[in-house]
Amino acid sequence: MSAESNALTIRSTKVSNALELLNKRDRELRSEFLVEGAHGVEEVIAANLAKQIFVTKEFALANNVLMIKAANARISIFETNPIAIEKLSETLSPQGIVAVAAYVAKDLEKEDLLNANFVVVLSNVREPGNAGSIIRVADAAGADLVIFAGTCVDPHNGKVVRSSAGSIFNVKVRQADDVAETLRALTQTNHNIYIADGNGQMSWSDIDLKNPVAWVLGNEAWGVSNEDAPVGQRVAIPIYGKAESLNVATAAALCLYETAKSRAGN
Repeated sequence: MSAESNALTIRSTKVSNALELLNKRDRELRSEFLVEGAHGVEEVIAANLAKQIFVTKEFALANNVLMIKAANARISIFETNPIAIEKLSETLSPQGIVAVAAYVAKDLEKEDLLNANFVVVLSNVREPGNAGSIIRVADAAGADLVIFAGTCVDPHNGKVVRSSAGSIFNVKVRQADDVAETLRALTQTNHNIYIADGNGQMSWSDIDLKNPVAWVLGNEAWGVSNEDAPVGQRVAIPIYGKAESLNVATAAALCLYETAKSRAGN
């Protein structure tokens, strides 16, 4: 713990500064974001991205191993009262620990594409839970790069971070302003571009998933427009029951695991 004798309160300057990170504008200005919960904080420590940790006395006493990891990483740790922790948290039942972390989702550069064989592109995906779940499944399926393109939700949004279950610290995440421009750049790096589309004329059996590939997952309401995807092939996920469509995170899981399965030789 820090040398401060009393627990920080909501009026503390350090807490006030951290509270600003609940706003997207302040996150962007400072290139920092908040991570809450034991698992998330453990992941951010392992990624060497943690800058500060606010923790209740009760949590610290009950989680000695995690606190030792933080201390060994020379992260500033501040005992903080439960009311302040609640304000820093976005969940209904905070665990008692919140970290300030350095940004992970930087601006996309060509080198990112050159170094990635298995890419996932989110096209204007705005629901935080879906975005975080896609990061999680991309990590699990072995993707190299996840790109938030167009008017996507902020990757550092608290619900995105929590829904990723720590995977946002395991897989490279980047941001790009324009979907079409991103897809054109992927063609220049010889990636096969496949757009998940319920009305697509192609199926998994028609496409090559072993060479460099980029899967494009669209907005929850309107998918991926022709304007946003001037290149690429539209691929339909088979539906055997009466459902009209799939949630974008579910579609991502199927597409990405089909890719992983193909690459494993199955």
